[in-house]
Parts: sequence; structure tokens; C-alpha cells
Amino acid sequence: MNMRVPEGYIETGRFFIGPDKEAACEMFARLQGKPALTGTAMLRMDLVEQQEGIATVIQALGCTLCEVSENMKTILRETFKMLNLEP
Repeated sequence: MNMRVPEGYIETGRFFIGPDKEAACEMFARLQGKPALTGTAMLRMDLVEQQEGIATVIQALGCTLCEVSENMKTILRETFKMLNLEP
């Protein structure tokens, strides 16, 4: 989760949803927002892959505050399922 400030973007939150890249991409595809192609979105959610300590943004969504709220609920619900209910 990133917020736009005069200097650019700052990270305001982060979720770790596990090592399964395919599951993370599927979850991210269900989130609300528009592809963040430019730096104009006030709130941006990034799907980030960590490899050998290097973070790479795979996808980014520009979101409204309401969309961020719904997306956080979706992420928490789906992460709970992945970590607690699925084999």
C-alpha cells in the first residue's frame, strides 16, 4: 500500500501473503482499482515479488479510499483461507 506525497510515493502498509506467486497473482486480479500506469493515483497497491532481497513490482493498482478498504478486506479474508483452511 503506497500513498502519493509531493516527493513521490511512500509505503504505508504491507501484507505478506505467502510464497505462492500464482495464488498471489490470482488474488491481486480480484482487487478493485485501475491499473496504475502513471504516478497520478493518490493511493496505489502494488503486487511485489521478493527474490534474493530484491523487490520487484509485478502489478500496480490505483485505488480510491473505498477500493483500498474493500481490497484490504479481500486480502485478509483470502490470506486467512490460504494460511489456515487450505491444505
